[in-house]
Amino acid sequence: MIIKGKSRAGPSQLAHHLGRADTNERVEILQLDSAGTTAEAFRDWQTYTLATKGKLGLYHANIDPDTKYEMTPQQWARAVEILEEELGLQGQPRAVVMHEKNGREHIHVVWARADMDTMTLRSDSQNYQAHERASLRMEQEFGHEHVPGKHAKRDRDVQPEFPSADARHDEWQQAERGGIDHRERKAQVTTLYEASDTGPAFKAALEDAGYVLARGDRRDFVILDTDAKAHSLGRQLPGVKAAELRAFMVDIDSESLPSVKEARAAIREATRAEPTPEQPRLPEHVAPQQEPPASDRDPAPTWEDAHIESLRRAIMEQHSVELKEQELRHAREVETLQQEQEAKATKAIEDFAKEQAQRAVAERPQEPGGFERMWRNIREAVDEEARRQRLADEARRAADLEDRRNDEIRIMVSGLNAAQRQEIDTLVDRQGKERADLLREQASDLKRRIEDDERARQLAREYEKRQQEALAREREGPERDPRAR
Repeated sequence: MIIKGKSRAGPSQLAHHLGRADTNERVEILQLDSAGTTAEAFRDWQTYTLATKGKLGLYHANIDPDTKYEMTPQQWARAVEILEEELGLQGQPRAVVMHEKNGREHIHVVWARADMDTMTLRSDSQNYQAHERASLRMEQEFGHEHVPGKHAKRDRDVQPEFPSADARHDEWQQAERGGIDHRERKAQVTTLYEASDTGPAFKAALEDAGYVLARGDRRDFVILDTDAKAHSLGRQLPGVKAAELRAFMVDIDSESLPSVKEARAAIREATRAEPTPEQPRLPEHVAPQQEPPASDRDPAPTWEDAHIESLRRAIMEQHSVELKEQELRHAREVETLQQEQEAKATKAIEDFAKEQAQRAVAERPQEPGGFERMWRNIREAVDEEARRQRLADEARRAADLEDRRNDEIRIMVSGLNAAQRQEIDTLVDRQGKERADLLREQASDLKRRIEDDERARQLAREYEKRQQEALAREREGPERDPRAR
């Protein structure tokens, strides 16, 4: 049983990811402790975080059993309960979404971390150990095969070294997109390593295979494939320790190697510079297609066409600068609005807390005086029912106060959320109109300036024509009257 998870924000992106039907064969919402959609629930849960002055208001976990085990609905529900207990998220609103991909089922669980009773975020410390404790409990309860771990599931006598995954998440995604499988790449690089006697020979073998050896930012060496994707060289050589690889590559000066950025740029430049494949030759019995007559061909671009295109490019470059400046201004406006909203929310929460404290003091029941307290104690000592009734009344009043407090908290947070959404929507609408206005003005400016340039060139042509006519008349002399003969 594999469990992964962490605290996060970004409710909209998370809801989009969990609802993707294009990458999953089946998406089913098993539980949602909120009205509305998952996007609305996650947004509200993240908004509750404002009351705690925290930032990561959601905890997203993935429970993934081995494909050879078929989980029942009761087991899925029990798995969620076990993980919730180990993470300390009992009583928090949650959403459970089932995904099925390539016939394999797994579930995603999202909890709200904001505890509205204490106005704090539930702790997410030592969450990896909690994942492994939950995984171990599930394996023992469901009878699944034990999967080694790095923390709570690790027996240091039997398992002295940390387990290493066969593939990182990005490697798995690359294989999903149709790239070279990570197993094939590791096998290829390992074969080249074993066939090389020295570091330089290994470097040459990698280059012959289409890889580029580069200097990593955090690691000694990395290799880049033909897609300019960087991979740690050490991770491509299972069983080879870092010290062994470092000793093997001692003859290669890492400073002489290109950085990942430089190597990636060189690969992309080489890809662009590759010649296009030659046109295949037609069989001899097939005549090549005849070129159309000159009258049917597109006319060759003239000097005026080139001039107009140059003018268009210059205007578009100027317009792109204006668009970039507008984008920066809009980004600053969004950032300023977010800061203002955070300040307003903080003040509203502080005012609410002060009001609640004052109300609690004002509504606190008065303790009876000495004689009344003595009389109450005597009455309750004689009549146990009277004592139970008093305690029940006090518990009911406390529960009513707590319910009212929770309702007021929800109303306050919902009001803040609605006001913030309204402000953001208003800002987005205004910025959208400004963008449309600027694009419209730029289109009009482009059209006007091209028309002005055309009129100027037309006037120049007319002036040149008149000049030529005047020169021609000067060469021919004054016109003679036929009657003068």
